[in-house]
Amino acid sequence: MAYTLSRAFAPWLALAGILLAPAAVADTTAGYPERPVKLALPFPPGGSADTITRSMAERLQAQLHQPFLIENRPGAAGNVATRYIAKAPADGYNLLVGVTGAMAINPNLYTLDYDPARDFVAVSMVARAPVVVVADPQAGIGSIKQLIEQAKARPGMLTYATNGVGTSHHLAAELFRQAAGLDMRNVPYKGTPEALQDIIGGRVPLGFMDLTASIPLIASGKLKALATTGIKRTPALPDVPTVAEAGVPGFAADTWVGIFAPKGTPQPIVEKLSAEMKTALALPELRARAQTQGLEVAGSTPAELQRFLQEESAKWKRVVNEAGIKLQ
Repeated sequence: MAYTLSRAFAPWLALAGILLAPAAVADTTAGYPERPVKLALPFPPGGSADTITRSMAERLQAQLHQPFLIENRPGAAGNVATRYIAKAPADGYNLLVGVTGAMAINPNLYTLDYDPARDFVAVSMVARAPVVVVADPQAGIGSIKQLIEQAKARPGMLTYATNGVGTSHHLAAELFRQAAGLDMRNVPYKGTPEALQDIIGGRVPLGFMDLTASIPLIASGKLKALATTGIKRTPALPDVPTVAEAGVPGFAADTWVGIFAPKGTPQPIVEKLSAEMKTALALPELRARAQTQGLEVAGSTPAELQRFLQEESAKWKRVVNEAGIKLQ
């Protein structure tokens, strides 16, 4: 009889389990976060990505009443921090501050034991910023038009500085070179400060540089800003045209910062984090502070960021393949 009853009630028990499952998931996420949340960032402290992420983390702590802790894990062009979170528990307490190079470019340049497109789920966009094309004021290059003219007059002779081979700034320069049909040579540096110093010193005539680091030097007249690489002009340099406006129609190459979580992180937690980040990033004082650094701050839905990552990955794969970029 017991066997017969258990068989009779089996369908009802299964149905009850299905109906209760969403409630169980809700119960496990309702109190989230219950302890500090870690955000691994692939750069040292002090850069624009670090600054905007810390500002957002402060607001998230106020909104969710738990610390949001920044862990700076620089190294291997962003791969150290990215791999660390790819292998971390998918519990909502391990997040990645994903950046253009580590998420969309590096898979085309490095042999990795993880895949940013496969091993992460998108949470929210944080900020975008263009690269700025700058020149030594004494170099005789006062505009993008003059840059193109000089490059075409001396194929292979005009050099430009970047903060390293395979970086988002180098790839923006390569996309520009391809779009304008130019033959120019990259002079890679170990970092932005060294590159800027050599442009100011006249050792390299121009560069594709970090906007935040360049703004003070542009304001002081030590650098000439030729153009920015975004879709629209940046409020930080409202009088500087975009590359598209200056003579290369359709050109766009932003750098960006977004938050990602390991694949398998519960979707209700992802959605909650995304909504809270959107609220934090909408604060006028945070947005105004970011604008002074050349950052356009905006949250997004997880689906929007996931779609954007797919588009960026395909775009930079084409640029890497056409340029034949290889890491030594």
